[in-house]
Amino acid sequence: MKKLNLFAAALLIAILSGCSGYQYYSIKSTKASFNKYRTFAWLPAPDSSRYYNDIADEKIKDEVTGGLEKRGLSLQTERPDLLVRYTIQVKDRVRTYNYPTYVYSPGVIYRGVARNRYGRYFYYGFGRPFPVYVGGDIVQAPYREGTLIIDLIERQNHQVIWRGYGVGDVDNPERAISDIPEVVEGILKRLPIEPLPPVKRL
Repeated sequence: MKKLNLFAAALLIAILSGCSGYQYYSIKSTKASFNKYRTFAWLPAPDSSRYYNDIADEKIKDEVTGGLEKRGLSLQTERPDLLVRYTIQVKDRVRTYNYPTYVYSPGVIYRGVARNRYGRYFYYGFGRPFPVYVGGDIVQAPYREGTLIIDLIERQNHQVIWRGYGVGDVDNPERAISDIPEVVEGILKRLPIEPLPPVKRL
């Protein structure tokens, strides 16, 4: 049983190390015509989260600004078509893993017993201990889940026309900040405005 628990712990570490990816979602207004928008400006980030600092704030704005400019939008503070804001949410969660537990019968070789003239066998032949499932070990792993939300708001009617989400683990603050370009790009890929084709150099 001790070996099984050690195996479960090692497997848990391997799973957690592979859970560093992000998931992306978005919702949009069905009435908005995204091709008509040409300019945008930033709204101040709501002071509702203690999980970001000036470095993260600057990095998020730089990446989002660059991503929108690649899609043909220009940063303009006077009468912009769109207003942009972002929000960060962080929640403590727990993952539950159920690892199967087995007992092993003695390593007896079961000879195949012929059933008929065609040589069919009734018993399964094996030469090593045969595992039998008897239950599961429950392992719970706490983690911190962060969500970056980006809103595009039509300035004239003050309505959110698009919202994108990037969700992932943020247990490591340094890594979370370094992942900002990846997360912003993943969110903006769901924006219904295609990036402009690269300019060909003569």
